[in-house]
Amino acid sequence: MNKIIPIVSVMCCLVATIALPAVAKGKAAETKAAPQGSIRPAGKVKPADLPALAKISFESALKAALTAVPGHVIKAELEVEDGNLMYSFEIVGADKAITEVEIDAGDGKVLGTENESKEKRSEKD
Repeated sequence: MNKIIPIVSVMCCLVATIALPAVAKGKAAETKAAPQGSIRPAGKVKPADLPALAKISFESALKAALTAVPGHVIKAELEVEDGNLMYSFEIVGADKAITEVEIDAGDGKVLGTENESKEKRSEKD
């Protein structure tokens, strides 16, 4: 019995040494890196000061969002998210799905899209 305990301890350590880096690597791959926008305000910025920081107009951002995801806009805002100044639009598509489209407020590029309909359904479950 005394010989079994050290062997089991060594086996557990071996398994942990091999398995933990693989698990950590899997978690890192699952983590989605936030997009890097062209305008990254430092510190806390008041919402009333955001329009002065934007380099593109609301109309340009709206056009870019509707090009990326055709449909009808139900919500729009200029905000700082993940350190990026962006226009965020919620758009209802022909399939009735709601998609959030994030547009860089500096260069008008699409920073990301996310299906909000699936997210909202999972929150209700």
